[in-house]
Amino acid sequence: MSKLLTVIRSGRHAALVVVGALCLFLAPTLVRAEITEQAKKDFNRGLELAKAGKADSAIAAYEAALAVSPDYLQAHINVGALYYEKKQLADAARHLQAAVALDSTSVEAGKSLALVQMQAKEYDAAVASFQRVLRLDPKDGGSWASLGQVYKKKGDNKSALDAYARAIALDPKDYRSHYNIGNIHQGAQQFDEAIASYRQAIAINPKYIEAYYNLAISSHQLDQAHCVPDYEAFLKVARGNSRWKDKVAEVDKIVKQIQESAGGGQ
Repeated sequence: MSKLLTVIRSGRHAALVVVGALCLFLAPTLVRAEITEQAKKDFNRGLELAKAGKADSAIAAYEAALAVSPDYLQAHINVGALYYEKKQLADAARHLQAAVALDSTSVEAGKSLALVQMQAKEYDAAVASFQRVLRLDPKDGGSWASLGQVYKKKGDNKSALDAYARAIALDPKDYRSHYNIGNIHQGAQQFDEAIASYRQAIAINPKYIEAYYNLAISSHQLDQAHCVPDYEAFLKVARGNSRWKDKVAEVDKIVKQIQESAGGGQ
């Protein structure tokens, strides 16, 4: 999953942000030692290199800053984000754990660590990290949604449904949480509930192909005689999309078979 690295500047401060993934902001933080001027120079160099897309050089600059100022919170967070981008999850976790140790009240550090732990399939640790974040900011709908994903991966569907519901309560337009709820119901063969959730996701995002497909599958399981319109709705949004080429061909065959069966094979 690709992420966009950008630089956000505010007054005299700047911080690296991973948009849509590790949301990083420079804010007043607790530090255990004064940050040296050399560390600040290395940090700012890292920002510019990251902005230019030179991730390896940016990492080296942040590591240089941390070599002289190990308590540099934002350097730990930013280099952790870059390691995450490079799929070097152990290095990302090491820096983000250091950031949390420096400031346990930092939502940005805690959330970033939780996302890394989730990617590393360290689900128990990710749950603990997201719970810590949500104690700090219980209105963070994104963290509730991510916590739902972790619970689902752990097989704890009850907790996942509760987390997704909290995410939706905070952001009624969170179509992905509606979709994920639908998937849980579909997996439990609760097709009426699955259909309702998929329809809610589609109402919010009419171009959400995955929701159309799973809606049609649930509709087919529930009532073969009346599922064709849902398959046709999927075909309408998915036809011409190369990623869905095989599924479109598969659904075309299913629709033809249902129609032939309904017509007595004529």
